[in-house]
Amino acid sequence: MVKSAVILAAGKGSKMFPFNTVRSKTVIKIAGKPLIRYNIESILDLGIEEIVVVVNEEYQREIENVLSDIKNVKFVVDQTNLGSAESLVKGIEKLSTNEEFLVLYGDTIIEQEDLMRLVSSKKPAVLLKKLEETSRNWIGASMENGFVQSIGAHYRGDSITHQFAGFRFDEAILDEIKRTPDYFPNVKVGVGAPKERYIEAALLKWIEKTKLQAIECSGHFFDIDKPWHMLEANEFMVNYLCNALQENELAEGATISKQATIHGYVKLGKNSSIGDRVIIHGNLIVGDDTIIDNGAIFNGNAVIGEQTVIRNYCIIYEGVSIGSYCIFDHCAEFLGGMVMDKVYLYHYGEFYGAIGSHTDIGAATVCGTLRFDDGETEHVVDGRKEVPLHFSNAAYLGDYCRTGVNTIIMPGCKIGAYSVLGAGAIIDKDIEQNSLVFVKQDLVIKKWNEKKYGW
Repeated sequence: MVKSAVILAAGKGSKMFPFNTVRSKTVIKIAGKPLIRYNIESILDLGIEEIVVVVNEEYQREIENVLSDIKNVKFVVDQTNLGSAESLVKGIEKLSTNEEFLVLYGDTIIEQEDLMRLVSSKKPAVLLKKLEETSRNWIGASMENGFVQSIGAHYRGDSITHQFAGFRFDEAILDEIKRTPDYFPNVKVGVGAPKERYIEAALLKWIEKTKLQAIECSGHFFDIDKPWHMLEANEFMVNYLCNALQENELAEGATISKQATIHGYVKLGKNSSIGDRVIIHGNLIVGDDTIIDNGAIFNGNAVIGEQTVIRNYCIIYEGVSIGSYCIFDHCAEFLGGMVMDKVYLYHYGEFYGAIGSHTDIGAATVCGTLRFDDGETEHVVDGRKEVPLHFSNAAYLGDYCRTGVNTIIMPGCKIGAYSVLGAGAIIDKDIEQNSLVFVKQDLVIKKWNEKKYGW
């Protein structure tokens, strides 16, 4: 069986606005775990002994930090920005042997059983996932009788049926990878292509002369390309992990009040507590030193980080994750989505969507969750319009932001990092990063006294 793997994590994640400013998307926590760890932990369990992670210099340190406890992981920097094929060439150079190896992306989650099928397959092979979105959004392939039939990029129509999830290569295919063209050769007439070397473009030449085995994913698969993909993966993985609980699991020092009502199971980290009048409908996974107290209500499964406080009649809904060092207080409502680390939400605030780290939500800040016409919000990604299949009406608030009292964020709006939304502002469009948005009003001041009442 194959023993080596290359993980590609050098991309800039430009389509992840507003969450691409301060981090690599590969370190975003999905259900409490950094995204890049999912596939790496899975393949280590399958017997992979050597892993090379290809990063760009800007995010090298943080990716190294989230993988620092895993042995046999090496890092190589790709600053060329020439594409996945170029990153792969640099990664292979770091392997002790290139006789055979896996290639996975650092921004995907693949069910372990499907990875096992790839590891056990004949080489070369690709792992494919049947498309849910339009093929216009992806580089993809069609397959027949267990082999790749065609490869195309951002195709119109329905001839491309699957997207690429992973690869098993050997040294025989390296020459094609090294000769990957600068422009993707198989696009529809009239469709523009960037100057970028894609692994999938190298495979076009390969399938002209030999067969390429295709394995179809049978389990869950997520490719985190845009912010709504992040929310979709998070909701699924929260439920996947929580539903696996079969009994309460309490670490050292963890406590549950006799006055709490729990319809489900909880897994509590060290010194974490569930206090009086807490109501939980569903299963809960909680990190260390977290306090859930005084009437907090959970209406479904949730994953909570370390040293977080949720109390005073907050309401948390189904399938959400809340990061570490957060405070949810005084009747705050979190209707769905995910919150990153060190976020404050309190005083009747209501949010639906994703909140970046170190963000302060002012009192009574609310999000629209449904449009007046009951429609789905159209988003703009790198200048291209798109209606997401899921979470189109969620709000996306970047890192290091803050809102004032009574700020209103309308469905589907994205707010860039390092921005401030002033008191009473109604946000009905995307806001670029480093923005201050406030309401300008005219005050009318006149004399008023008791004589106005007839005295």
